[in-house]
Amino acid sequence: TSVKSRLESDEGISFTEFTYQIFQSYDWLRLLQSHDCYLQLGGSDQMGNILAGQDLISRSVDKLVFGLTMPLVLAESGEKFGKSAGTPVWMNQNKTSAYTVYQYMLNQKDRDMPRMLKMFTFLPLPEIEALLRKHEAKPENRYAQEKLAEQVTLLLHGDQGLSLAQQSTRILWHNDITALSQISVEDSRAVLDQAQYVQKLYSSGITMFDFAMSIGCFRSERDALRIIAAGGFYINQVKTTNPEEVIVHGIHVLQNNLTLVRVGKKNYFIVEWFTS
Repeated sequence: TSVKSRLESDEGISFTEFTYQIFQSYDWLRLLQSHDCYLQLGGSDQMGNILAGQDLISRSVDKLVFGLTMPLVLAESGEKFGKSAGTPVWMNQNKTSAYTVYQYMLNQKDRDMPRMLKMFTFLPLPEIEALLRKHEAKPENRYAQEKLAEQVTLLLHGDQGLSLAQQSTRILWHNDITALSQISVEDSRAVLDQAQYVQKLYSSGITMFDFAMSIGCFRSERDALRIIAAGGFYINQVKTTNPEEVIVHGIHVLQNNLTLVRVGKKNYFIVEWFTS
């Protein structure tokens, strides 16, 4: 019915959408033949695709298979949570880091908190109700979002993943230099998986300008001087505007021999220092 209505509409239907049901049906047939897959689970919007697969299998191999649909998880706005709707959260850590999961849940809207806490956590209902009352009294503190982020990250990535996500949040959003100075090189790379990692030999007297150019922060010396002077260069989350300022151990180089460099809002560099 949905395909027919799309075909008759002014906007029409793309070839990908038109053949999606065929490919999903054939996929189930191959999974049945190769892996004895007799049950397909999906959201309620997948009912038509599942029935099409069931029909193909009954015609092709004469076997009885089953489909199970579940209500879609919707935000208050009616948008669904899922990869096709642009939701960037996967349960697999290779696809979505613990930090990304934590931040995604932390940024959910107040109005979605009652439903999401009940759906995505195992907290007792009385505890959820008490938390929501606390949240409603001071919504700016985001008590509900913090608990949601904590519980979902713990469920998906365990204690270690949660600890790393919370450390990452303190470093990147609360400028917690203490947390930054205490993490290992491996954890720093996990915190900022999009950052460029650089190893550098420490030498006394190196200026901010020379340091920035040596690790590839800028395309040209002119860009470096302009951006540093304009306040777009950060060392350990602290704005640095003097290109002649000297790198100092204990200030710019932390006790774990790391320096976190940010250019603009999103370009990060993790520098691990060595001494001769």
